[in-house]
Amino acid sequence: MLPNHLLRVCMKDQTDEERKAEVERAKKSMKAWTLRGRTWEYNAMVKRYPDEASRQALLEDLRERHFLILNDPMDAQAESSHRPPGAANSSNHSRSAQPTLQDCQRVLRVSQMDMLGIHRKLLDQQHVEEDQRTLFRYFCEAILVLRYFQRPEAVMAFTASDWINKRNVDGRIHMEVQSTKQSATFSLTEEDSAMLDTYFQKIHPGCLQDSVDDQGRFFLSKQGLPVGNVTSDLRRLHEQYDLPSFSSQQARRAQSTMACSSSDEPAERRGRKQKRGRGAADQDDRDFGAFLLQFPAAVSSSPPTKKKRTAAGFPPDRVFYDRWRAVQFAKREEHLLSQCSRRPPTVSKVSLLIQKEDWTGNCPHPEDIVSKWRPVTRVQVESDPWIITTIRNQKWTGLALKDFGTNGQGVVATKAFAMGSIVCDYHGKAAGRDLCVDAETFPCECHPTENTMGRMINHSSKRANLRPVHCMMNFPEGQRDVILFQAKRDIRLCEELLLDY
Repeated sequence: MLPNHLLRVCMKDQTDEERKAEVERAKKSMKAWTLRGRTWEYNAMVKRYPDEASRQALLEDLRERHFLILNDPMDAQAESSHRPPGAANSSNHSRSAQPTLQDCQRVLRVSQMDMLGIHRKLLDQQHVEEDQRTLFRYFCEAILVLRYFQRPEAVMAFTASDWINKRNVDGRIHMEVQSTKQSATFSLTEEDSAMLDTYFQKIHPGCLQDSVDDQGRFFLSKQGLPVGNVTSDLRRLHEQYDLPSFSSQQARRAQSTMACSSSDEPAERRGRKQKRGRGAADQDDRDFGAFLLQFPAAVSSSPPTKKKRTAAGFPPDRVFYDRWRAVQFAKREEHLLSQCSRRPPTVSKVSLLIQKEDWTGNCPHPEDIVSKWRPVTRVQVESDPWIITTIRNQKWTGLALKDFGTNGQGVVATKAFAMGSIVCDYHGKAAGRDLCVDAETFPCECHPTENTMGRMINHSSKRANLRPVHCMMNFPEGQRDVILFQAKRDIRLCEELLLDY
């Protein structure tokens, strides 16, 4: 990475020879620093620190600080556990031993219960600490690398649009990553798809920042930037559980070795293995997430009775039942607010809407709906520095293109937009008439490398969730007419954006 950094930032005005010389100097300095201060030899430690407890405490401290420990007994123990009985104990043999597929995927099994706990908290809309959110992202990356054998560069190139365009094929979620030089294709199980979907719906939107170009990527850091090193993320996940780290290349080799060995087994024996099931870790987790899958909390749904809950295998108490009502209550609030887009609703109007929905219980109070309505003023929009900057660079966040098959492409939301939010602009050049914008020309002259999203939004006269707003934006060089698209109502994650032409 250093040559690219020097070329773009620190030494962009110097010659290639000067940059190469600086890289060589850095290599020598790094090597000397590593050998001098970061390397310990375990056999020497045994002689210097004969007390076992003190030596183990020092080893743990050095491992946490990522020091290099030659002949580390932990590494030797890990390698010997993979060695078949009676195998030679020589150092040459341990170097040549390859990890098994079970070894490479161990971190997924060890961390699964913790990840299910985070998954449950996210679905329950409970508070989840930032480090747990990051750890959950590491786990989702590890699923793709260690279980589906995807290369780190394919995972980094994975976009929100790729996820939105996934397809269900014979009970598996079929994915295609189109952003890499060699397109990646794989099929997820419903369990793994649920994990990634929870990340996309509960963590990904919180990472999006208006001032940061996320490049439409699926995996984002907490700063809103695309993840730049999946290999490092996997290493951190292994370190979290004190496990030896394995690379994507080792996982692919182990999978290839396992496939070759399994092909030599008798067909009857392979069939018995497949019938044994996938273990307790892969069985249905009877948590609230599974409860919602069994009983979807839609605005018009009836609450599940005790008989239905127990028949489906859930506890007979009211814990899940009360949570289910809370989720439905929030959705009903969202639905009522979406019916009042242009002006603040009155108590009588909200009461009438509730009456039309025929909700007999679990209803929001009309006064609460009125108090939660928040418009965006035009004066605020016309001088908003973020909107002005985004119109210039056309880096609108929370939008992705989706292929709707025979209906062509459209734009969907990769985050939720509150009613009144500015979603994007209708970008193009002035067409010679008042308030006429020509967005047919693609690419536009001012953004030849950008596919401006406003021109891709489809038409609907009945289901439109956007409305055009004419604003006189206060650019530094003076005022300019701009057409912005504003959310008529709350727009859900993955909902298509539509405009009445």
